[in-house]
Amino acid sequence: MPIYAQDILKGNARTLGLLMSSAGIGAVLGALHFAARTHYKGLARWIAATSTTCSVCLILFSQAKTFWLCVAVLFVVGSAATSQMAATNTLIQNRVPDELRSRVMAVYATMFMGVQPIGALLAGGVAKRIGAPYTLTAFGSLVLLGSLIFIVRVVMRLRETQAAPAD
Repeated sequence: MPIYAQDILKGNARTLGLLMSSAGIGAVLGALHFAARTHYKGLARWIAATSTTCSVCLILFSQAKTFWLCVAVLFVVGSAATSQMAATNTLIQNRVPDELRSRVMAVYATMFMGVQPIGALLAGGVAKRIGAPYTLTAFGSLVLLGSLIFIVRVVMRLRETQAAPAD
């Protein structure tokens, strides 16, 4: 984010603060919106929609050159990413048997927290070689690919099992 504020948008610390605040406000509102849900139906579709939205917005952000477009897109990224993470946690906790829940959540949390620093290191190395915009485009595209795989492998399969006639 500092690279975008300084090098892409030609801004300063205030620019960085506004970009980060936009993502943060989006994250809070996304979490509140998800918390207001009254049921757990459609979580897989929600995860697919929010991860797809997040990936498309990351790609859009990577190519944006105007400050206010970046602010708006980061707001959506913050909202979609937080809502997707909350939905994923909820889905896992609701689908795993009680006796395995703590173990599964421990593995999930370890993977989630453990992979982020590795991804950041990798992204930094790639950005140094090809530039931050191209790196973010590539990583956003990988997130989009993951979203599409999730849609095909999980969402479509859930739709088929729900549409299957009862025996």
